Amino acid sequence: MRVLLLVLTLSSFLCAEVLKISFSRSSEEPYVFIEKRKLRGGVLKELMDAISKQSGIKMKYVLVSKRNQEKEIDSGVIDGACLINPEEFSNAKDYQWSNSLYKEEDVLIVRVEDEQKLQSIKSLYGHSVGTISSHSYPHLDPFFENETIKRVNNKKLSNSITQLKFGVVDAVVDTKLAVGHCIQKKELEGKFSISNKVIDTQELHCAFRKDTKISLNKINSALATLKSKGVIDKILNKYRASL
Repeated sequence: MRVLLLVLTLSSFLCAEVLKISFSRSSEEPYVFIEKRKLRGGVLKELMDAISKQSGIKMKYVLVSKRNQEKEIDSGVIDGACLINPEEFSNAKDYQWSNSLYKEEDVLIVRVEDEQKLQSIKSLYGHSVGTISSHSYPHLDPFFENETIKRVNNKKLSNSITQLKFGVVDAVVDTKLAVGHCIQKKELEGKFSISNKVIDTQELHCAFRKDTKISLNKINSALATLKSKGVIDKILNKYRASL
């Protein structure tokens, strides 16, 4: 009987549906925590592990360059990428998208002496703003494009913070999760002013190859259940530092 149970368990494991999901070194903490080329934790892993447990779909995390995600999905190296704003993909219509995982919020960081004059998008006119190169800013992008606001791209939030410190940029905009984590990790509390006003918002999704064999409905159903149970909020709150 024990042998039969072992065989059935092993068979079930081997036949389990598997999704290859990308993660990247250029993604910030607390979205990913990487150790020896392995995804060890963070928002991405906890969200996808929760979906895996709810849906029965096994997740395999594959390290790829963030700028090559679309190419790697197309070639089959990975099945999908998550925590993505569809506007960040050049050919978003070529993929199938999950329902929103959650709404991301972007906040503004300025030097303390500038906190009264730089508090809104309009107040940024004529100023330079540090941003993440791979990040899309739905409400700010039109002003970046017509150069009403100068966009200064960096790969990491910490680089933008350094530029802000030395006056290379006048402000920095990034996600509330990343900002809170960075400020606490580098013990910068009180050295910069962080606006409690949300400067920008965006819905984050998973993008999958259209011919993937795993049902998108299964993913969305699991996601809906996790939201209704408060699991998604619990995961985010774990990483949401007090600003």
